[in-house]
Amino acid sequence: MPYTRVGGAMVFPPPLLARVQTDGSFSGRHGARVAAILTGADAMTTHRHLAAINAVNSHEAEWASVAAGLLLALENNETAVGIENDCLGVIAALSSHGPDAPRLRHEYAREWRAEIMRMAAETAWTGVRWIPRAANRADDLFRLR
Repeated sequence: MPYTRVGGAMVFPPPLLARVQTDGSFSGRHGARVAAILTGADAMTTHRHLAAINAVNSHEAEWASVAAGLLLALENNETAVGIENDCLGVIAALSSHGPDAPRLRHEYAREWRAEIMRMAAETAWTGVRWIPRAANRADDLFRLR
């Protein structure tokens, strides 16, 4: 599936994108965590991020993971970014932004969407797409620790 643009100065994606796969986790045993794997636009550099966060549920952890992945890309000077996540609700909410976007029910979702859009506006181009959980390598980071 193609990426859906969510921000950036360019209307169309450049030929080379950094790819960020993100995932959120929430459990009584481990608490809330976010994971992200960034593959640079050069396809040769890879960065991994795993962090504990404060979240009220697994849905907030997914929102936070997208923000963490985009921040990881910006911190590594990637300005053209494709974000992949396996939470259809988060990807759908990010894909339908703007004045016609449906109002998100939870305050945390509205705050995370605003933060993601703020960061995306700093890029040359940022897009999102849904991927199946089996294809999301960021999920593997939770099992490595």
